[in-house]
Amino acid sequence: MNIELRLSTSVALLQQLGNALSDLVNSSPDVFNDPAIASRLKDFRQAHEIATQRLSNPSLSIATLGTTSSGKSTIVNALMGRRIAPIEAGEMSGGVLTLRHSEEQKLIIEATADAAWETGEWVGLSDEELYQKIKGVMNTYHQCRKQKECTAPKITVTAPLFPARDVGLSGLPEGINIEFLDLPGLKSVQDRANLAVIQPLVGKAFSLVALDYSQVDEEHRQKLLAELKQVVSFLQGQTDSMIFILNRVDRRSSDDLPVEVRLERLRGEIKDVLELADLPDVIPFNAQLLYNAQCAWGTAALNTTSEVAPEVRSERLKALFENCAAIIRDKTSGDRSLRDWFRQIDDNLQEGHVPDDYQMRRIMFYALEWSGGKALWDCLRTRIQESFSELVILPNLLDVFNNFDALTGSLDILIETRKILNQEQVEAERNRIATIRQNLQKNIRKINNDFQKEVRDYVEVLKTDDTDRRTKISKDAKKKGRKGFLDIFETVAAVEGDLTTSLISSVRDALQEHQKNYDLEEKLKEFIAPHLAKDIVKTLNEVKPRINKFSLQSESLYRRVRADDETGKRELEHDEKYFRLFYHTMRQAMTARAEFFLQTRVKLFEVALQSLVGEQLRRLQVSLSERELSSIDLEQAAISDLRKKLSENLPTLPEKFFEFANTIKQSNNKE
Repeated sequence: MNIELRLSTSVALLQQLGNALSDLVNSSPDVFNDPAIASRLKDFRQAHEIATQRLSNPSLSIATLGTTSSGKSTIVNALMGRRIAPIEAGEMSGGVLTLRHSEEQKLIIEATADAAWETGEWVGLSDEELYQKIKGVMNTYHQCRKQKECTAPKITVTAPLFPARDVGLSGLPEGINIEFLDLPGLKSVQDRANLAVIQPLVGKAFSLVALDYSQVDEEHRQKLLAELKQVVSFLQGQTDSMIFILNRVDRRSSDDLPVEVRLERLRGEIKDVLELADLPDVIPFNAQLLYNAQCAWGTAALNTTSEVAPEVRSERLKALFENCAAIIRDKTSGDRSLRDWFRQIDDNLQEGHVPDDYQMRRIMFYALEWSGGKALWDCLRTRIQESFSELVILPNLLDVFNNFDALTGSLDILIETRKILNQEQVEAERNRIATIRQNLQKNIRKINNDFQKEVRDYVEVLKTDDTDRRTKISKDAKKKGRKGFLDIFETVAAVEGDLTTSLISSVRDALQEHQKNYDLEEKLKEFIAPHLAKDIVKTLNEVKPRINKFSLQSESLYRRVRADDETGKRELEHDEKYFRLFYHTMRQAMTARAEFFLQTRVKLFEVALQSLVGEQLRRLQVSLSERELSSIDLEQAAISDLRKKLSENLPTLPEKFFEFANTIKQSNNKE
């Protein structure tokens, strides 16, 4: 079934459901005047209206993830046919840049907490003006991060996009919007709050994961794969909705392994590292070639007229011939007439003659073939067909289903009560239901007490390093089917390992003069915000020359001075001040890193909490299923209502979930 048919079928079925319920309401208005039923009906209608609106104007999001400086923004510009996402050297991406198709060109920079950059809305900006404004925001953000925690910018650009105008590329029918999410690399997402904003966006998007060809040789590949695993697991992308792009394949040297060999090996290793069911799609790519050619053509469909100004076309084609000369030479080596044609185009450009649309279409044909663009769009089209329902249709229907279940549960109870024929039966049912209520309240108290005790037990074990207790509670969790909590135990243990490898060991090496301060700061920036890395190095510089004055006794540092040595006492006070400052700075950095690391595993916590709540629901369901007590089926309505409420209040990690307490105690002794 194609996308258009799937979407129209879903909309039609949703409409039928709404119409059928409206007919039912009209035929039995007295039933729907019942306050409980009326409340459920209102909730259903609200969910139905929202779902109808969203499905009438659905949108497909394509997110670009990637390893460090792998060319994510260049790929985005190449696919949408506009130079808007900043692509200068170094880490430019920061926050979330959303590029959404619209015939109206608009820039929106949201007002975020402590934004050091200009915020607001602008219309009618040129691509160059958009580029410079976004670049300015990104630069300011990265400068801000060097000084303090910053809420990352949220930028939205609406403008005509190539795949939306040339719908044959993606296979999406007209009426379905398309947007690209240009996301930052992990070095720019070292803050839990920023990560929490990005994760749900990636979870609802189709993902293109960019890798750098220069990192897939024997020396670098394992590091690349480790970083790839971090990118995917930290941002929590759907691995079954990912296409991997091996960018910059033009960097292959003549004595390197054939690209096909590299790709085959990489597919197998990605499958193993990400634990995929099947070999992934990995497309060899040259973003520079496609970017320059596509921006020289613009966003118009290839069978129409280009809207790109001659000076822009000239600039982009000159960049193409300068930056991609080796590719053109390689691809035309067996076809002299084609090589001469490209050479003539280049010569004409130098003389000020810009290719017309006919010539430009021919350039686009070869650019799509040689860059991997055609292969990528073919693969995207197939994968969008496969994943469209899960990514676009189903998320909009879940609230409708939950509200419908709650409504039908309440209706069933009302229908059953109306089957009672006389007052004696009414009284009998009232007495039975009163008994159910009493028993239910007792069961709820017991279930609640057991629930609270179980949670307290888990919490206490998470706070301790008692191996025996952890083993015992882990066995108990396994026995009770609490797989989610076993994952949490492993995650909390992993925090210690992560803090040791990311922060503690590096700082210890620097303290012991095994690592230079500059190298330490650069290394720490991979794991914590730049300002925290800078603060650690700054306080470490004060501690290092002082530490040799002290001796180690019982895991504490000691230094003795005479009571009448005023200079020595002042030095000791200064020493204590800087040691405390160093300790405080490390605590701050470790807390931030632990919070960030736990946010990367947030799904594990959600699953664990849901499994625990699910167990309480199951126990409650058993206590409600006392059918010998009443002919009225209370179970379905109560459980459906609870599930609806739970879906509206999904569990999340609390703020300050992981914080190191200040364990320094002040004490004075005189001898």
